[in-house]
Amino acid sequence: MIHFHDEVHRQKVVHCLQKENRIYPDGRADSYYLPALYLLLSTKNDLYKKTSRYIDRDGIDFEKMLSNQDFPSSERKLIKLAANLFNGSMEVSPSELIDTLDEENFTLALQAIFLKRTSCHVQELLPAAKEVPEPESQARMQIN
Repeated sequence: MIHFHDEVHRQKVVHCLQKENRIYPDGRADSYYLPALYLLLSTKNDLYKKTSRYIDRDGIDFEKMLSNQDFPSSERKLIKLAANLFNGSMEVSPSELIDTLDEENFTLALQAIFLKRTSCHVQELLPAAKEVPEPESQARMQIN
């Protein structure tokens, strides 16, 4: 199961993948965009509000993003990790992530690394369908 900060985070990632045509005909998400978008569109501390304008079909402008915006240290590290996973353009060491990120940001970093390694089908990014009760169970619920 893929961990998202919240439902809005999930929706933003899926929407951006669709908007930028980064879902292939077989349903797999682009393995370069997915981990980067996963980090950049995080709703933790509203990171997406500062990063989304630098994402388009032609790529992600990490240099401009970092030079035009003021980011706390932990967010800068997540952005550098996103750039590294996207195209190797920036470096951040594992020890920097381990030693400085809070629990939620560290979980986001690990999930992004996992997404880069495995890629995934867009269905894996969608919320799990809730079980629909069998018709007999529904009838019993209405009687009670």
